[in-house]
Amino acid sequence: MIRIKSVIGSCILASILSPTLSVSAATYYVATSGNDSNSGTSSQPWRTIAHAASKMVAGDTTYVRGGTYREGGIQFGRSGTSSAPIKLLNASGQFPVIDFVDHATTKKVNFKNYAGYQKAIGWITIEGFEIRNAYDGIKVENGHNITIRRNWIHHSLMQGIYGNGTVILIDRNRINHNGRFATCATTPSVCSLDHGIYLNGTAITITNNLIYDNLGYGIQANGTVSYNSTKHPGSAYALSYNWVIANNTMAYQAHGSGMVAWGSTLQNLKVENNVFYENGVRRSASYTNGVTFISMKSKGILIRNNYACATGAGSTVFLSAGATQGVNYTQSGNIVTTTNPGFVNAPSTLVSSPNFALTSGSKVVNKGLSSSAKVAYNAVARPQGGAYDIGAYEYYTGGSTAQMLIAPMSATAF
Repeated sequence: MIRIKSVIGSCILASILSPTLSVSAATYYVATSGNDSNSGTSSQPWRTIAHAASKMVAGDTTYVRGGTYREGGIQFGRSGTSSAPIKLLNASGQFPVIDFVDHATTKKVNFKNYAGYQKAIGWITIEGFEIRNAYDGIKVENGHNITIRRNWIHHSLMQGIYGNGTVILIDRNRINHNGRFATCATTPSVCSLDHGIYLNGTAITITNNLIYDNLGYGIQANGTVSYNSTKHPGSAYALSYNWVIANNTMAYQAHGSGMVAWGSTLQNLKVENNVFYENGVRRSASYTNGVTFISMKSKGILIRNNYACATGAGSTVFLSAGATQGVNYTQSGNIVTTTNPGFVNAPSTLVSSPNFALTSGSKVVNKGLSSSAKVAYNAVARPQGGAYDIGAYEYYTGGSTAQMLIAPMSATAF
């Protein structure tokens, strides 16, 4: 672990000392009425999000106003710093849509250093967007200190979020219906290859997300990648140590379970306070609804206080074979049941607009552990009762049960 921490520090320092630092922070704007030849000010906004991403340097923030932006590829190619990150945000109260239209290979939001994919890129936030019809919704290539928050990522051809890095936060997103569904219908070999989230690297935190109706697994935690000095800035960008997967709702994955833990380097993974609900809907009852283990040689995995519900509409097994309790993982406080957690509208079979907000009689209220997921998907602080609730939502008396695409920004939430 000391070696990995030193690699993280040296790579981040190299990124901070890069010659792309801005002299002073700037604030820019993008609007559907703008023009990329404009100055990017509030009164003279740019037209495309791709242009904004290409112009920003350390300390810069761009606010994108509401509307639909039909974009080509969007690439972040420069790093921010710890004190001057780069931020791409939705304008307050507005909900911009990035529509890549045709799933072409280049159409994605890409974190990739202009000097080459093997170089580190970091201290960047993307928040508050609908991202649809991409090849991969968001791809991270050797990223560090990347924040992906409050986005709706859906109908990507391949993965919702894909890549590798270190110190990555994926929080309060809605990630659904990603993968090659049409191809799967005629070519079964692809049915387990496309996922909601597919990552490797260290210190990855995945909290408060709705992850449902993806073709393969909800989350693919990849512990099979070895460090290669020609591909990775350091071992922390390859090996998969110290993950936290907490307070997510993972439901209705088509051909996979809620998540898969895979390989030998997925050390010290925490899986806690998650709802695993009716996953593997196109698999048999003997398949896994909760956590699948593949080629499992990792150790130190904790699986605690999760709620796994499967009624037999799809797969029913909470933890697959392939790992040994007491050697590869330990578990405690998990609830495995056929009882609906108490969602507003999420029956055993997927409906067109499932609503995973909690009702007053929900079985997951006050059943969780304290965790790093301090603000729930519905933008309320945890806990509201005597303990954390399990899943992406936190129930509170008198609170709205509306399904929220993007939780409203709140000064107290950050």
